[in-house]
Amino acid sequence: MHSTPLHEVFIGKVEESSGGGELVRLDGELWLGSDGLAGDSLARRQHPGDADCALRHYPAEHYRHWRKRFPLHKWRPAACGENLSTFGLTEADVCVGDLLRWGEALLEVSQPCLPDYRLARRWNLAELPALLQDSGRCGWHYRVLRAGAVDSRAPLQLVQRHYPDLSVAQLLDWFVHAPLERAGLRRMLACAALSASWRRIAARRLDSGELEDWQARLYGREALPAPAGEEIGHA
Repeated sequence: MHSTPLHEVFIGKVEESSGGGELVRLDGELWLGSDGLAGDSLARRQHPGDADCALRHYPAEHYRHWRKRFPLHKWRPAACGENLSTFGLTEADVCVGDLLRWGEALLEVSQPCLPDYRLARRWNLAELPALLQDSGRCGWHYRVLRAGAVDSRAPLQLVQRHYPDLSVAQLLDWFVHAPLERAGLRRMLACAALSASWRRIAARRLDSGELEDWQARLYGREALPAPAGEEIGHA
């Protein structure tokens, strides 16, 4: 990937009465700060103070899969809570630590995104978070290294790739499908560009040899009151 056009750009607006929110499509010039796009109150509520989750990117082509899997639902861009939507760029094409220029701003891929129960509530599909996680169609997060003016019509341009063997797809495979594989955990722990929360999880798994509980993240505390593992990079 050298340059990828943006398909659509969104921010989240919180609905104070319900605690939920909606995603609003943006066009033209925008301001991207260190904590995300101006006005993106939904993302700030879901990831308070987490600079590693300033922006969420979800491949638009994944919705073809979800339309086939759940044809009665009206799948559309922003259905998974993303800020940035593209065609032609998937988890296999992006590596943690990738530096990308968007207008005046500089972004760095910080971690894959793990879905949570809020998507299940949004779509009334209890199994959806687990299906996204198992399929690897999760998207990824950016941290903002340099704030600046951006534009929905400007492409994402790859500036530098530091970890060509650590694609988002590879990290998701280790995290979900080989969660206690020590070689993979050591690679995650040694990657300085990977978010601190993911590296803490890798260190804990290496130390304990045990997997954290995902049930509360996937299904909600109300449905399953068992203690939750650390929630990281969720939708």
